[in-house]
Amino acid sequence: MWLRESVMSVDAVVVLAHLMEANGVLNEESAKRASKAAELFEWLGADALVTCGWAYRGDSDIAVADAFSRHIVESYEIPPSRIVIERNSRDTVGDAYFTKLNLAIPRGWKTLVVVTSGYHVARARKIFEFIYGDGFSIDAAGTDFECDSLQLANEIKSLEAFHKTFAGVASGDTAQILSRMRELHPFYNGDVYAKI
Repeated sequence: MWLRESVMSVDAVVVLAHLMEANGVLNEESAKRASKAAELFEWLGADALVTCGWAYRGDSDIAVADAFSRHIVESYEIPPSRIVIERNSRDTVGDAYFTKLNLAIPRGWKTLVVVTSGYHVARARKIFEFIYGDGFSIDAAGTDFECDSLQLANEIKSLEAFHKTFAGVASGDTAQILSRMRELHPFYNGDVYAKI
């Protein structure tokens, strides 16, 4: 799945993490996302390539964002100075929130391309567009990684949960979004992981 033809210039390509081994080696799906991100970074002439994700494994202190960065530098010869690492996110909602708050706003980025797996593109784009709000141009591209019916069902279920969690919150309202994450999102409110 490719971008809209209207994409001409991009401030940043944001690659969403998937899984890795304890030593930081990316699994097949993650490696495909990294490859697509590197390809688009070069093709679009983006200013930065952003890797996202925290140290989610109980048996490793490596943040998946760092694992992605290392893989991209070693595999695609992209200079480390062009890669920006965001280690706070625990899922797609966090990817959008923390890249906006910590990177896009301070750096003045307005145009981003989000890279993920093909089955995740629609949901990821909706989440990023909601969290970023007006004034940003968000596009998305997906890898050709095959998924099964369970993954597709999980995407629908996750998007429904997202809409329920953020019902009544204005798109782009960073303060309201953070408040709702702290109240209702299980990855950020203390139900599953430590509260932010």
